Order: sequence, then C-alpha cells, then structure tokens
Amino acid sequence: MTVISSPNATNSTSGLLGYLVGESGTIQSRLTQLSQQASSGLVAQTYGGMGAAAQISLNLRPQLSEVAAYGQNITSANTQLSVTSQSLDQLQQIASTFSTGLLSVNAGTSQEVDTLAAQAKAALGQVQSLLNTQVGNKYIFAGQDSANQPLPDAQFNAYVQAVQAPLAVLATSSSATTIAATLSAASTNSPFSATLGATPELVSVGVGITTPVGIVAGQNAYVTQVGANTTGSYVLDLIRSLATVAAMSSAQMTAAPANFSAVVSDTLTNLRSTVTVINNENAGVGAAQQTLTSDQTNLSDMQTALTTQIANVENVDAASTATALAQAQTQLQISYKLIASAESMSLVSYLP
Repeated sequence: MTVISSPNATNSTSGLLGYLVGESGTIQSRLTQLSQQASSGLVAQTYGGMGAAAQISLNLRPQLSEVAAYGQNITSANTQLSVTSQSLDQLQQIASTFSTGLLSVNAGTSQEVDTLAAQAKAALGQVQSLLNTQVGNKYIFAGQDSANQPLPDAQFNAYVQAVQAPLAVLATSSSATTIAATLSAASTNSPFSATLGATPELVSVGVGITTPVGIVAGQNAYVTQVGANTTGSYVLDLIRSLATVAAMSSAQMTAAPANFSAVVSDTLTNLRSTVTVINNENAGVGAAQQTLTSDQTNLSDMQTALTTQIANVENVDAASTATALAQAQTQLQISYKLIASAESMSLVSYLP
C-alpha cells in the first residue's frame, strides 16, 4: 500500500506543533512565576521584576524606615521619662518624710534628733543614687553628658561637707548667720560633674523635630524657684536640707535651743517648698510623656498607611494567586496533551 504524503499537511502539522510548544513554554513560565509568588507572597523577588510598581516601593520604603526610627526614639524616650518620673517620686517622698520628721524634732528627745540625723545621712546617699540612675547605658539626669555620672562621689561629698561646715559653730553663731552660710555654700558650690550637660538630651521624633528628654540634675525643667530661701534648684535645696539635718545633733539642741529651732524651721520651710516643686516637675514630665504618646500614635498610623501602600505593590493576593496557579497547571496539562496529539498526526488520519 502506498502512503500518499502531502507537503501542505506536513507543514500544517509542523506549524501547529510549533505553536503548541510555544504556548506550552509561555504557560510554563507563567506557572513558574505563580509558584514563586505563592511561595513568597511577593510579586517578584527583585525590583526589576516588579515593573513600574517598583518605583512606588522604592519611594515609600525609606519613609517607612524613618517613621519606624522615630517611633523607636519615642519608645526609648518614654521609657527614660517613666524612670525619671519614678525617681522624682522617690525624691519627693524623701523630702516629705523629713518634712514630717522635722515637725516634731524641736519637741522631741535627744535620741530622736540623733536618729533623724542618721536617717538624713542615709537619705543623702539615696538622693545621690537616684540622680545617678541609669536607663541602659545613659545617666538620665546627666543631660547631653549621659555617659558620665552627674553626681560623682568626690564632688557630692565635698558639697555636703561645705553645706554642713557652718553648722559646726551653730552654738556660738546666730541662727541667721548659720542659715545664710548654708544657703551660700549650697548656691556657690556644686555637687555635679564638671562635664554635666547644660541641656537635656534631644531626641528626633519627626522630620526636623526634636524634643528634650529628661531633666538635668540641678536644673528645674518646668518650675522656676525664686525667693530668699532657695538656691533656685529643688535638687540643691533637697541636698542642702538633708545635709543640714544630717549635721544636727542633740548636743546642738541642748547648747543652743533657740538657734537649733530656727535652723529646723528654715529647713522645714525649705523641704515643704521642695515637695511642691518636685510634684510640679513630675507633672511636667507626665505632660511630656503624653505629648510623646500622641506623637507615637500619629507615627503608628503613618507606619500602617505606608506599610499598606507598599504591600499593595509588593505582595500578591494569596487567594487570587492560588486560583491562577491552579488554572495554569490545568492549562499546561491540556497543552501537553495537545502536543502529544499533534506529534501523532499524519495524512492517514484524515483518509476515509
């Protein structure tokens, strides 16, 4: 039997086969892309594969990084302010405790005076420790010199001794002279590090926006103190008061009761004022925290918006991708079947 061949039939079959193979390759490429997208959740692994949408991502990602950095700055600042507030609470409690203790000291016994003096000495150490509080590796009351203690032992001890020196002659000197001398010593000397920052540390919370964080030891941040009985600093006033109480003794009370009573009265007035000022300073810290919290809320909203915009251009829709992947798999299977059929076609298939 002679098989009749037809060039046109052969060419037609060959053309169809080529077309089907080309279509199969296209479907295979699409299937590979969809598989990668389904696995990674991303439109493409590189910006080049994203096409024109890549520019949107490239523009938004630096903004997102900046917003995240500002948010982290605020988180750290709020942590620092929280510890600052806790320290101020304890300083206020110390001032309040000795204010209460001095109320009855004039009418108290010699033992009570000596006991209060010993407690004041211990409280001076607590005040120094509180003002040397660290958050991480930062001394929160040291301002921009946050790497160093604001109240080193040598300076602090020398300061306390300078304030206490006039009390050594309380029995032979007038109370007014003694009080003026302790105030002068407290005002002209310093318990602070020579490198203590002049201003609080500044933290970036937005583009071109900085905010001071914390309080510099010895500097009132929110309340101005004036008057004849103050150094102008609640920290110095507190140290002066405690140093004065620590230098008191039952011998002074016995030898010069009038002078002793006047010094006690001055110290009590000073402590009461200190309690009020610390409370107001702490209120200022609380207000600063509220402002930062509000700023952080705004940054969080901005971060969410930017993240959503980036996701819209970088990420694929999981459900749509899964559907398209299934369709591509089906199309590829059909393509393979058509190729197999085309390869077996011949003119004989069309003869009666």
